Amino acid sequence: MFSEIIGVKLLALAACMFHSSTVAAISNSSSLSYIPGRYLVEFADETTTSHTFFSTLSEHAISATPFLSLDYSLFKGASFNLHDSGNEKVNIQTIQSLPSVKNIHPVRSYSLPETAGYPVNQVSSFTSVENSAQSDITQDTLSTHVMTGVDKLRSEGYVGEGIKVAIVDTGIDYNHPALGGCFGKGCKVGFGKDLVGDDYTGANTPVPSDDPMDCAGHGTHVAGIIAANSTAPNFTGVAPNVTLGIYRVFGCAGSTADDVLIQAFMMAYDAGADVITASIGIESGWSEEPWAVAVSRIVEAGVPCTVAAGNDGTSGVFMISAAATGHGVTAVASVDNSVTPTLFQNASWSADNTTTSSFGWIPYTPADIDGTYPLFDVLQGSNDTTIACRDNFTIPSIPGKVALIPYIGYCTAGIGIVNKVVAAGSKYIMYYYDTPGTVTFGNGTGYGIDSFGMVSTDVAKKWTKLLAAGSTVSINVTNPAFDNWYAVSTVNNITGGYLSYFTSWGPTFEAEVKPQVAAPGGSILSTYPLKLGGYKIETGTSMATPFVAGSIALLLNTRDKLDPATINNLLSATAKPRSFNDGESTYPYLAPIAQQGGGLLNIYDAVHTVGVLNVSSIGFNDTEHFIKSASFEIKNTGKESVTYAVNYVSTGTVYTLPSNGDPVPSAFSPGAPPEIVTSSAKLTLSPDKVILKAGESASVEVIATPPTDLNASRIPVYGGYITLNGTNSESLSLPYLGVASNLKDANIFDTVDNGVYLSRYFNVSGIPDGFAFTLPPQNSTDEEKTKYDFPVPVAIQSFGSRVLRVDLVPTQSNSTIKTTKVLGVDIAGSIDPFPAYDTGRGAWHSFWYGQFSDGTFAQPGDYYLLLRALKIFGDENSPDDYESVETVSFSLKYGSSNATAAPARRSIGFNA
Repeated sequence: MFSEIIGVKLLALAACMFHSSTVAAISNSSSLSYIPGRYLVEFADETTTSHTFFSTLSEHAISATPFLSLDYSLFKGASFNLHDSGNEKVNIQTIQSLPSVKNIHPVRSYSLPETAGYPVNQVSSFTSVENSAQSDITQDTLSTHVMTGVDKLRSEGYVGEGIKVAIVDTGIDYNHPALGGCFGKGCKVGFGKDLVGDDYTGANTPVPSDDPMDCAGHGTHVAGIIAANSTAPNFTGVAPNVTLGIYRVFGCAGSTADDVLIQAFMMAYDAGADVITASIGIESGWSEEPWAVAVSRIVEAGVPCTVAAGNDGTSGVFMISAAATGHGVTAVASVDNSVTPTLFQNASWSADNTTTSSFGWIPYTPADIDGTYPLFDVLQGSNDTTIACRDNFTIPSIPGKVALIPYIGYCTAGIGIVNKVVAAGSKYIMYYYDTPGTVTFGNGTGYGIDSFGMVSTDVAKKWTKLLAAGSTVSINVTNPAFDNWYAVSTVNNITGGYLSYFTSWGPTFEAEVKPQVAAPGGSILSTYPLKLGGYKIETGTSMATPFVAGSIALLLNTRDKLDPATINNLLSATAKPRSFNDGESTYPYLAPIAQQGGGLLNIYDAVHTVGVLNVSSIGFNDTEHFIKSASFEIKNTGKESVTYAVNYVSTGTVYTLPSNGDPVPSAFSPGAPPEIVTSSAKLTLSPDKVILKAGESASVEVIATPPTDLNASRIPVYGGYITLNGTNSESLSLPYLGVASNLKDANIFDTVDNGVYLSRYFNVSGIPDGFAFTLPPQNSTDEEKTKYDFPVPVAIQSFGSRVLRVDLVPTQSNSTIKTTKVLGVDIAGSIDPFPAYDTGRGAWHSFWYGQFSDGTFAQPGDYYLLLRALKIFGDENSPDDYESVETVSFSLKYGSSNATAAPARRSIGFNA
């Protein structure tokens, strides 16, 4: 349907879909998205190689299919498939016990990064001006650069010269003139590799190549933010003279996996990258995930890494993404652009063949139009725009004319109006709308239309008025494939310069301060693959993250021997804290640390500050692990004495949970933020003034008294900034954060809303006690499994957990079934694919066909499921440290292969 291809931005519900064609192991929570049967091991010593490791597995009669060999200076290991290799759990235990193995982890998948934006029309070539270099890249007026001080550094001549920035993403269209037009030594995109191939989906085998061409678009947009040098439209990246590297980890569609991501980061590190950036993530909140650990090692080895904080701000607090969760990793939040840019192409119009006037239009796909065409107002003078949506609405014969249509959403963008235009003999549509750049269109090829585009309502009203008076109005357009683009920017007076409502909130589940800093990520113009339009305006922390990477490149141009910790310290201390904005209104207080970290990046101040702190933030943890006293140092790196007045300002406290007792954290939508109150910690700072001669350092002790007038059961997260105002007009700030409750008391499962229960494949509602299941025969195909009504455990996780178990427990009447005592309970086994590790918040369901995680199958009998989640800061070997929920009881037996097909399934959905 054409209506499924073009349309307005829609809010999608996070839903679990039961499909008859495919059977998912676990779905609807990326934190649980394991690739069945694939594992990643890290070797315990330098002498072990992939060859010797797999030889050892053969000696233990373990049939493993090698996937990736990871032989790098900071990570030596391998990934492999154990699927269909017998008793999987026993094999894993054997592998873990090998002296050559340090760790073993199931491999997770990571979806293509989600952003919001609109692509411009397909472009097959550019005019000659597009290939010319910008005459003076130091003259920088781009709004995002002005917001962050990049423009001032550029005026001083800093452009990233000599710095290598590696991007881990979907590839780069290096043929793009604004990105240099070539790949390899001497090119702007100078190094890298395709690690996966076009057809890689995240589940199949990668087919690497030396050509990291982008067919998805995301990586090319990221690259332009860092280093574009474009003339039409006219803009540059943050550091246009850096050398880019690209490590492609996605195919043209689908997902990637953390073994591939680790490989990409390690290759970038070994290639000598000065900065590594990835706008990729998974809802997490944990620093222990394999990819996060690997990135942390690179940071510890001296290379700064920027990773997107995530786009899950609407889900509330404690939603930071991995690998932004990694220790020392620069987690980047998003602020909205101070302007809203829109891309247009020039055209002209005339009435009754009189004087022509210019106008701007947005061509979409397809846009096969060139020449002069008369317009036809489909409303024929009516002011009622809804008539175009009526079933009896008709359009007279208009061959060769462009149909001028009001864009009022689904009905005028759907297949109905298109069919009516085609039936009237036209192949051209021009929509009009008040804010054209906010409408998302996809590829409309194949519906009988040669071209469709959009103009502003102001322009269209001039035309419709003339048409109603009997004039002939014609437009003259040049084929977009051979025309240039220009950007028109409208001042964003609502959210410009404030934290984007979608940006993910920290802290981590262990109360570590995340994010570190924020940068422009809302409404960002950048490059896009030539075959997909050449340019695009996108929105997301995906855009903010490369902005910080490019800014770090400028910082490295100006200061020698900067380690990643010092870089984070400089970025955080010089960032500008922003007031809270809920997407509609700005409030008279600062946005919480959990949302903005240090605040909006100011790279000019980061370069020129003489006061340098030795930490980027202070975390006071929760009440159980409260750090009453902390300290930091400030050093005067300048040539003159400076006196700093030390004080603090609170950002207030954000309640994680709502006041109604619901255990699910409060959601955040424009106009409806989480509850923020003024109560916060009181700090005692000693001394409250430091006098530093050139080269001197001083230590400041910080003693915190947490707020006591808060409801601890709602998990209050407090914070603020320690301020240091110098006599040299320098203003520095140090973010601090704490949790005014015991995180171990946080509810993991949402049992208040009956969010944990046992469902069934044939009916998504909960089953009654004693329900009888007939399971698919052992080792059935996916198609055969859908003929049976198997169990489906369902859960909403209000909080994350390092260990999530779902165990099958016999009822007392099943005393003959063999059991093993695990955490104090006699279980028949853990259902496949549990236990799961480092899970985040959200809803999930799991299809279970009777198989345990060790590859064996449950015996027929009577059981219940026991769901157990390790509490925050809990001991995974202590039964008392788990939150437990039991399902109703049920019976199991196995069916035959001639079962009838399942009835139609309904979907089951949850808020993430």
